Amino acid sequence: MSNLLSDRIVKIEKITLKIRRPRLIGRNAKAGIHGDMVTDPVVRLHTESGAVGIGWSRLSREDADALLGKPLSDLFRLPEGALEDGVIIDLPLWDLIARLSDQPLYQLLGARGSREVELYDGSVYIDDLDATDEEAVEIFKDEVQTGHDYGYQNFKIKIGRGGKWMPLQEGQDRDVLVIHTIREAAGPDAKILVDSNNGNVLNMTKEILERCEDVGLFWFEEPFPEDRNFNQPLKEFILKKGYDTLVADGESGPPPPSFFDMVQSGWIDVVQHDFRAKGLTWWKATADMIEPWGAQCAPHCWGSIIERYCHAHFAASVPHFCLQEAAPADLNGVVLDGWEEKNGCLIVPDTPGTGFDLKPDVIEQGVQAEDGFRIENS
Repeated sequence: MSNLLSDRIVKIEKITLKIRRPRLIGRNAKAGIHGDMVTDPVVRLHTESGAVGIGWSRLSREDADALLGKPLSDLFRLPEGALEDGVIIDLPLWDLIARLSDQPLYQLLGARGSREVELYDGSVYIDDLDATDEEAVEIFKDEVQTGHDYGYQNFKIKIGRGGKWMPLQEGQDRDVLVIHTIREAAGPDAKILVDSNNGNVLNMTKEILERCEDVGLFWFEEPFPEDRNFNQPLKEFILKKGYDTLVADGESGPPPPSFFDMVQSGWIDVVQHDFRAKGLTWWKATADMIEPWGAQCAPHCWGSIIERYCHAHFAASVPHFCLQEAAPADLNGVVLDGWEEKNGCLIVPDTPGTGFDLKPDVIEQGVQAEDGFRIENS
């Protein structure tokens, strides 16, 4: 491996991939309409040996200039991962090192998980503010059908209408109606998750759980800002009631300094810090830390399509991965090597690296675009 890390970066390409969703994505508990487009910044690293690594990165032209000509040993070290100067290209680096090692990324990471990574459709947002109850039911039946059309079996529902968008009790009632509608449309075997984006308080959260007992919520995500004075009594309530519902949190940042104390105490079951913002190197170390506590990993990854491939390799590398977030979208411009989606799972391939790239014409158009570039040693 030391010889591989002496390889130098001789060319860097930046492409912004734009992918359209099959429908408009509405509000969550705190933010407005999210739109129907995914904008993914993609970086491709080329080394003097001819290897290529690809992944999500917000690398700027200025930062790219500073990386050109550097040996990989200045940017990356195994088993830890990206060093300080390599964090900005963390995901492309992991792909590159796996390809140089001629092994799939999940094997480089340890291969202790399942290659069948269970997905959930995270695109069920607050799309019904101007609708009657009857109209809302039809809206969300259609959204579940869209998820099914793209192969998803599990669904996460944005709730918290009463915190901002509707009168409190009216919003709570609509949240409950939508949760029951999704359960009925998705079927009895689907995992149903809810996410209030910190838009609830403790008692609102308890009410949702009680009124949706018959749904069997798989997890409750970001019920309120993390606080031991709320998280502990919520967990005690869940245990007293005999619910199997997990508490998932950590996406919105930065979480309080006591966050991992609450995870270790068992008040937060699923850790969700953003996969792109934190990177695979951070997540690898964090997964090792929380495993003895019985906590699970489920990184936040809304807003990206190409991230799912590196993400799924991470999932296949650890035994305590929970579920992977995804959403319906057409993968125009993406080239997959061995990937399958079956029975609501993403099947991680045994091809080198992460097993994806972009089509040549998409790369060429992307580097020529205003927000793209290609730089290389002369």
